[in-house]
Amino acid sequence: RITYTIGVSASPAAGGSVSSGGTVNSGDSVTVSATSASGYTFANWTEGGAAVSTSASYTFTASANRTLVANFTRITYTITTSSSPTAGGSTSGGGTVNSGASVTVSATAAAGYTFTNWTEGGAVVSTSASYTFTASANRSLVANFSAVTVNYTVKTSSSPTSGGSTSGGGTYASGTTV
Repeated sequence: RITYTIGVSASPAAGGSVSSGGTVNSGDSVTVSATSASGYTFANWTEGGAAVSTSASYTFTASANRTLVANFTRITYTITTSSSPTAGGSTSGGGTVNSGASVTVSATAAAGYTFTNWTEGGAVVSTSASYTFTASANRSLVANFSAVTVNYTVKTSSSPTSGGSTSGGGTYASGTTV
């Protein structure tokens, strides 16, 4: 009986595992399988650089020696950051990241503002200006800032002191008309 060797490998090696290579008889139905590792997805089977199947489970009839490569791609996520209000400050740390990567986003308050929290879809996810998490999905994070309230004390007096009385003194928040 004529036999053939079916070689299988994974690219990159950390992308996943392959099974069912080896020596087979001519005319046999052969199925090779690829299983993705965490953070990767199966792309295709190639032979000599040419794609031969996009199915993780590839079946063919043995008619020659074959060297098959299961190709895997890294899963990536998009992390976007924004500021509310826009004038309240700036953010950094977003972008395209690999699945499972540790991501740190940072918020820096502008003059006259203070950092409040990070929200996603309106829900608070962190109260720290530097927020670290593991990438497991696309995320849209908003850094919320509050205007700093400055209190001013206004003192009134009349000159000469015997000339009459004054009113309107007290403590007022910035932006208050006195």
